Amino acid sequence: MSQYNQYAKKLDAAFKAARDEFSTAYANLQKAKQDNDAAQAWQQETYKGENELRRQIAKADLLKAEQALRATENRVWADFDREKATIRADLEKAVRANSDAVDANALELMKSGILTDDDYFSLAEKYDNNPTMLRLIAKYAQEAAADKNTDKKTRGALYMLADKCRDGRNSIMRNFDDLCRVSDYCSGRAGGRYSSGHAASMADKWEQLSAAAVEGF
Repeated sequence: MSQYNQYAKKLDAAFKAARDEFSTAYANLQKAKQDNDAAQAWQQETYKGENELRRQIAKADLLKAEQALRATENRVWADFDREKATIRADLEKAVRANSDAVDANALELMKSGILTDDDYFSLAEKYDNNPTMLRLIAKYAQEAAADKNTDKKTRGALYMLADKCRDGRNSIMRNFDDLCRVSDYCSGRAGGRYSSGHAASMADKWEQLSAAAVEGF
């Protein structure tokens, strides 16, 4: 658990709040469907037209539940996405705080061209909380990889490191983004093919897929 665990906990709480509201609306729809199906059966009437009235009421309740679910799922997942973006922005600010200084000595070493691939990986680990240094490491690692004297194995490792560090995201931000992707998956919206039934099924997997990551963040 790191000093940034509170941000993972906030994401966890936000997802659960959205899921609970969505799940309630989805359960109400399932109940309305069951009631509508049951209303189709003929029952002994206490007055003429009672069965037809019961069917009409059940159908109206079903339509209301369908509309309520559509409105709820559109709102809660949009609200969750906004809250998720806010939490991420706050986390990024916290990570960046007092960490953007350039280490002149490390920069000169990278410029010298004498560093090995292991040296670059060590620097990336050392400056994991420094987005500016990560971008510089990416720049010089890529230049080293492009050198004609760099062997194939080393070139591959350096290109991989450069790609990893290029956007300045450290391990904290990468792990948080992974957790965000899990939340998209568990809201049923990953892959672009959304359905309420799929979302209801996936939402129940949140704890299974995220609990360890949230606790260890």
